[in-house]
Amino acid sequence: MKNVFLVVGLLVGSAGLGSAQTSVLNIPALPQGVSVPPAPTPTTPKPVNPVVPATDLPTVTTLPTGKTPLAAQYSVALSGPSSVQAGEANTWSFNITNNGPSPLHLEYGACDVRFEVLNAAGQVVRADPKNSICTMQLVILDAATGETQEVQKIRWEGKDSSGQPVPAGTYTIRAKMIDGDMFTVPATIQVTVN
Repeated sequence: MKNVFLVVGLLVGSAGLGSAQTSVLNIPALPQGVSVPPAPTPTTPKPVNPVVPATDLPTVTTLPTGKTPLAAQYSVALSGPSSVQAGEANTWSFNITNNGPSPLHLEYGACDVRFEVLNAAGQVVRADPKNSICTMQLVILDAATGETQEVQKIRWEGKDSSGQPVPAGTYTIRAKMIDGDMFTVPATIQVTVN
């Protein structure tokens, strides 16, 4: 292999200084007929899709939290209409199913089931009310193994937090029961508002 010697000179242009030389570098030559490959062409990164499915969006909740979750052998669900008119009152039942090996006994307040409404983008459009007046009524629920019981009904009029009818579209009602330090996982139902 042939070697090519390169002398690199450095000219320092300052008053009173002359020219200086640096060292000689030994650079191996390419074999005859071989050329330097062209530099890679920079690629433009693909644009990121700005549309994120609503199920992948982080959501902020306005529902209060407790310290102790209700045991996993119990499940909750919302049942009610799947299509409503904006501005009209409808009710949904918040139900609990006992999937455990022993009977379920709950004593809770009449206002312990709280809910909020989210739009298709995962934003809370109807927040959990903070200033609602609740009675001090105590409710007792007993559910045998495999039994489903209604805990409480919730009511939504198809309005946002400011009391205005929401635009037509798909909404998610999210509810959970908070009883002192105990809470359930949220139950959800999708509702189409016409």
